[in-house]
Amino acid sequence: MVKTTFKPWEEIVIHEVIKHSLADLTRLRRIFLRSGQIAEPLFWTEGVVFSRVVMPPTDDVIREQLKGIIHISSLEWARMPEYRKVIVSEGVRIPIIDVSNTIALRDMIRELKKSVK
Repeated sequence: MVKTTFKPWEEIVIHEVIKHSLADLTRLRRIFLRSGQIAEPLFWTEGVVFSRVVMPPTDDVIREQLKGIIHISSLEWARMPEYRKVIVSEGVRIPIIDVSNTIALRDMIRELKKSVK
């Protein structure tokens, strides 16, 4: 039988945090898109909608991941108290993915909200 091990992430290191209004975050998401197109999705949990850019998989980053550490290059976010499956901005559809069941992302946003008053 194959041994299966579940090992949650131990740490998330965020190198840059950028807070936006919801209107600005959605505007950024639809840049270069035309009405009727679908933008890359945003994530939602704990009353916050966000996108993140993880570090590219260099040897050092992979070594850190094997230790349980995720490095996020930048995290852009806005408050959005109620979850919506889609935001339509000037005819562009922006899917919103509810990641509330993703422990690492949910905990990351909880910590973000504590640090930003």
